[in-house]
Amino acid sequence: MTCVSLHTPPPLQRYLALLLALLHTVCPVKQVTVPGQIVLGGLFPIHEAGRNASHQCGKIKADQGVQRMVAMLFALEKVNRDRQLLPQASLGAQILDTCSVDSYALEQTLEFIKSVMSNGDGVTCADGSTGSYTRQPVVAVVGAAGSQVSVMVASMLQLFKIPQVSYSSTGAELSEKPRFAFFSRVVPPDNLQAQVMARVIGALEWTYVHAIADTGSYGERGMDSFRAAAAENGICIDGDVQKISRRWTEKNFRDLLIRMHRTRKARGVVMFVDEDNLKRLLKTLDVLVAEGHTELDRHFWFVASDSWGIKQSVVRGLEHRTYGAITIAPMVREETGYLEYFRSLSPKGFVFLEEFFEYLGCSATEEIKTFGDCFDMVNVTLKQESYVPFVVDTVKIIAKAISMYIQDDCGKTPFHKCNLAQSGFRGERLQKYYRNMSLNKNEPALIDANGDGIGRYDVFQLDMNGVYQKVGKWRSTDDFLSVEVEKIRHAFKTAPGEKPMSLCSTDCPRGHYRAYQDQTCCWACIPCDTSTSIHNETSCEECAIGMVPDRTLHFCVPIPPVSMQWDTTWSLIPAAFSTLGIASTIFVVSVFLKFSNTPVIMASGRELCYCMMSGIGMCYVLTFFLVSQPTVITCSLTRILMGLSMSAIYAAIITKTNRLARVFKPDSAQRPRFITPKAQVGICMAIVSVQLIGTFVWLFFDPPGTMVVFPSRTEAVLTCKATTSHLLISLLYNILLIVACTVYAFKTRKIPENFNETRHIGFTMYSTCILWLAFGPIYFATQSDFRIQITSLCMCISLSGTVALICFFAPKVYIVLFQPYKNVRTRQSAVGRLVNQQMRFMSQLTYNPDGCNSYQPMSSNQSYKPSTEESSHTSNAPGQPQTRAIPPHVIEQLAASLPISDKNDLVKKLSLQDKLLNNNNNNESSEEIRRRRPSSVHTVGAAVANGSSIAHIPPRSHTDEPKSSMIRQDTTKSRASIAESHQVDLILEEIAADTHSTFL
Repeated sequence: MTCVSLHTPPPLQRYLALLLALLHTVCPVKQVTVPGQIVLGGLFPIHEAGRNASHQCGKIKADQGVQRMVAMLFALEKVNRDRQLLPQASLGAQILDTCSVDSYALEQTLEFIKSVMSNGDGVTCADGSTGSYTRQPVVAVVGAAGSQVSVMVASMLQLFKIPQVSYSSTGAELSEKPRFAFFSRVVPPDNLQAQVMARVIGALEWTYVHAIADTGSYGERGMDSFRAAAAENGICIDGDVQKISRRWTEKNFRDLLIRMHRTRKARGVVMFVDEDNLKRLLKTLDVLVAEGHTELDRHFWFVASDSWGIKQSVVRGLEHRTYGAITIAPMVREETGYLEYFRSLSPKGFVFLEEFFEYLGCSATEEIKTFGDCFDMVNVTLKQESYVPFVVDTVKIIAKAISMYIQDDCGKTPFHKCNLAQSGFRGERLQKYYRNMSLNKNEPALIDANGDGIGRYDVFQLDMNGVYQKVGKWRSTDDFLSVEVEKIRHAFKTAPGEKPMSLCSTDCPRGHYRAYQDQTCCWACIPCDTSTSIHNETSCEECAIGMVPDRTLHFCVPIPPVSMQWDTTWSLIPAAFSTLGIASTIFVVSVFLKFSNTPVIMASGRELCYCMMSGIGMCYVLTFFLVSQPTVITCSLTRILMGLSMSAIYAAIITKTNRLARVFKPDSAQRPRFITPKAQVGICMAIVSVQLIGTFVWLFFDPPGTMVVFPSRTEAVLTCKATTSHLLISLLYNILLIVACTVYAFKTRKIPENFNETRHIGFTMYSTCILWLAFGPIYFATQSDFRIQITSLCMCISLSGTVALICFFAPKVYIVLFQPYKNVRTRQSAVGRLVNQQMRFMSQLTYNPDGCNSYQPMSSNQSYKPSTEESSHTSNAPGQPQTRAIPPHVIEQLAASLPISDKNDLVKKLSLQDKLLNNNNNNESSEEIRRRRPSSVHTVGAAVANGSSIAHIPPRSHTDEPKSSMIRQDTTKSRASIAESHQVDLILEEIAADTHSTFL
C-alpha cells in the first residue's frame, strides 16, 4: 500500500494519516501467533523494563510474563477443544510483549491497529483500487498486565473501538467511564483492594504508617484510594507518600529507607509498587543491613498490594528480610491441567518460549524437547503464578461472548458463511455480552456492568520459609473481612507479650484528653482538671459545683460529702488528749472536794476554782462534738460550749486578778468593795452570762444546722452552718477576757511574793496568749483542709484548758498531796499565823467593869508558844473579872475577811479564856509601840479595829518603808479601842516582819 485516501470521520483523518505513515516505519516486532478463524490480541510483560532509554526491555520475566502467556495458549487450546464454549469457530491469538513499559506497549499495540485495517475499509489507493490487507483483524485484546500500560493501550484501542479485557490491571483510574469505555477486567479495581488493606491495618490496631507508591496510574491512583480508605478507618500516613520513579538508582532507595527509619513510631509500610521496584527496594534493604545498618533489620512491616501478591519472584533470596510481610491478592485458585500443559509444551515456533528456553539453559541440548525436561534438568520446581487463572478466565469469557454474538447474528449458519465473518465484530456490542455474564451457573458475574471484576481478595502473610500463608479473606458480596489477627501478630516475632504496633501516639491515660498535632493520629496527652469530665477525646467539660467526674470520667456525679471520722488520726489524737484532760480535771476536782477544808484549798477561793474547773471540763468535752458528724444537736452544743467553756475559765481568772489589783492598789486607803466570796462568784457569773446570752441570741437569729461546703472543686464537706466569721464573733468576747486577764496579770506581777497566786495566773495567761496567737495562722491558712482546721481548733481549746489546769491548779494539788506540812496553820504559814492571831485577839477581847478591854493570845496550833513579848501581855492579875462575849458586828467583819464559811465555827474558835488580860503588866505603853511600828502596820490595825478586812495589807517596798501615810487614831478614843489597836499592831508586826509568810 503506497498511497491512500481516507474516507473516515473528519476528527480522525489527521490522526489516522499520521498513524498509517508510522506503520510503514515500524520495525518488525517479536510476537507469538496462533492461527484461528477469530483472533484475540494478547499483551504480556515478557521482559522487565529496561534501565535506560536505549534498552526499553530488560531480562525475561518467567512468572509474570512467560507463565501468563502460556496460560493464554492453554486457554485457547481448552476453548478450541470445548465444543460447548465456542462451537462455531476456532480461536487464534496474536501475542505481543509490553516489557512493562507503557510507551513500548503503545508501539506494540499498533500491530493490532494494522490488523483492524487489514480489510482496507475506507482506504482507496492512488489508482482508484480498494486497499487490501491479508492479516485477520483482532476482535479483542487480552491484557495488559500493569495498570499504567493498560491506561496507555486503552486510550489507543478505544479510538478503533477494540474491546480490551485485562487479567491483572487493577488501577482505579481504569474504572472511569466513558474515558475508558472499551476497557474491562476480570480483577477488582484498586479502590476495593485499598479498602481491604486499610481494614487489615485497622484490625492490627495500627494508625500510623509509611506509604510508598510508583509514579503512574497504578501506584498513584492506588495510593489515593488507600488514603481515602485509611481516613475512614482512622489511619494516618507519615508525611507525604514516597513516590518511586522508574529511573531511581540504588542511592535513592537507600535514602528512602534511612529517611523512613527516622520516624520510629511508624513501622508499617503500605506499598503500591510494581514487581521490579519491589525487588530493587528489598534488595537495597538487605544490602544496608549487611553493611551495618542493623537498626533496619526487621524494623519495617510491609503491607503490599497485589503487585506483590503471592509472587515468589519478589522474595526469592530475601525471605530472611521479608518474612511477616502481609500481601493482598485476588482470590486465587489452582488452574487444573495448566502445569502439565506447560511441562509438555515445546518452545519451537514460539519466539518468546524459545528465548525463555534459552534463558533456562536448555536450548544447547537437543535431547531436551519440552519445558518439563528443561525444568527437571535445571532443577526448577514449576509453581503456578497467581494470575494464571485470571488469564484463562479472560480468554474464556471473551470466547463465550463471541459465541453468543455469533449465535445472535448467524443462528445456525456456519460462521465462515455468515456475514459477520466478513463485516467483523463491533466492539461496543461484543463487550455487552461479556459484562454481567458468568462462566458457570450458580456463580457470580465475572465482570460487572461497569467493566470491573467482582471484589474477591485473599490476605496472605509470608513465613520464614518464603511460603505465603493465607490469613484472611474479603468478599464484596457481603463486605466482610475475616482475618486472623493473632496469627499475623505472632509472625512478626516481637518480644513476648508485646504487640507489634505502628502508632504515632498511644492512647491517653484516663483523665487526659488529646491535643491533636498535624494529623488526627498524632496528639499530645493533656491532663484534664480533676473537676472536669472528658466530653470527648479532644476536650474536657467542667462539672457543676458539687459534682465530679465518675470513674469513667465521662459523666458528672454529685460529690458525697465527708466529715470527720472517728477511725482517723485527725479525730483520735484530739479525742485521746481530751479524754486524758477530762480524767485530769476529775482528779483535781476530787482532790479539792476531799481536802476542801484545808488551808491551801480554802485560801485559793474554792468557789471560783470550781467555776474554772467547770470551764476546763467543757473545753475537753467540746472536742467530742467538734469531731463528730455534724447534726443540729452537735452544732448547737458546739456553739454553746465553745464560748461558754472559755468564758467560765477567764471570768474566774479576771475576777481573781481584779480583786488582787484593787486590794493592793497603792493610792487607796479604803476597803475595796465586792471582795467577799459571794460577791466574787456573782461577778464571775455576770461575766459568763454575757457570753451565754450572746450565744442564745445567735442561736435564735441564726438557728443551727448543717450545710455542705466545697473547699475545692473535688471535695464536699458536711459542716455546721456557722461560718468562720461567726466563729470569730463567738470568740471575740473570750478574746477580750483573755486580753483583760493578761493585763491584770501583768499589773499584779509586783505584788509581794507572799501573794504568789498572781504569778500562777500570769503564767496561765501568757501561755494562753501564745497558744492562740499560734492557732490563728494555722486555722486560717488551712481553710482548704477541714481536717486540719477542726483538729487544730480542738487542740487549741483543749490546750487552753490544759494550761489553766497545769499552771493554776497543779501547784495546789502538789502541796496538798506531796507537801502536806505546808497545808497547816503554823507560825511559818502566813495565813495560819494571821488567822490564829486574829482569832486569838478576837477571842480575848473582854470588857472590864470599868470599861477597859483586856486580851490573852491564843492559837489553834497546839505547838504554838507565845513569844516573850506576848507572854508579857498575857500575865493576869488575880481577881480580874471574867471575859464577855464578842460583839456580833466584830464576828461579821472577821467572817467576811477570812475564808471561813460557818459563823458557828468562828464563834467556837473565838471562845473566851477563863482569865482576863491585865494591861498593867505591859512593859511598854501603846504609844511607844506605835512609835516603833511601821506606818503600814498602824494603818491595817486601824482598819481591822474599824471592822475592815485584814486582807488589805498594802505591799511593802524593797526598803520595807511604808507606801501610804499612817492614819492616826483619835486621841479621844476609848481605852477599849486603844487596847484593840494595840493587839492588832502586835499581830501585823509579826506578819510583816516574816518574809516567809505566803498568801495562797
